[in-house]
Amino acid sequence: MPCLTSIAFFSASISRPVELRPSTSGTSYLYILEHELDEALAEFTPDLLVYNAGTDSLSGDPLGLLDLSPQAIVKRDEIVFSRARQRNIPIVMFTSGGYTRFSARVIADSILNLNSKGLVTLC
Repeated sequence: MPCLTSIAFFSASISRPVELRPSTSGTSYLYILEHELDEALAEFTPDLLVYNAGTDSLSGDPLGLLDLSPQAIVKRDEIVFSRARQRNIPIVMFTSGGYTRFSARVIADSILNLNSKGLVTLC
């Protein structure tokens, strides 16, 4: 039985790998996201979408190596939630990653945006 922490074990289960270059901009990232998400959702309809909404992709994050603005993060989350809503797929969002002092604010702004678009309901 493979070790559950083995990168090879998890890599073998990924059917749509999407590799991004370091410093990928928000514009490129959002284009790739829309294309790949639409393609993946055309292949099958999941019973549940588990969304790892990390903010380590923010520009300046020491671990993410991408170059996304706070606005691109907000738009990213909106795209994912919109696609799930359009297809009536329940979604669970986990906020993770993000090692800048701005990460919490970006997450809050994103959730407020999702609420304003009717994609989530805040109690």
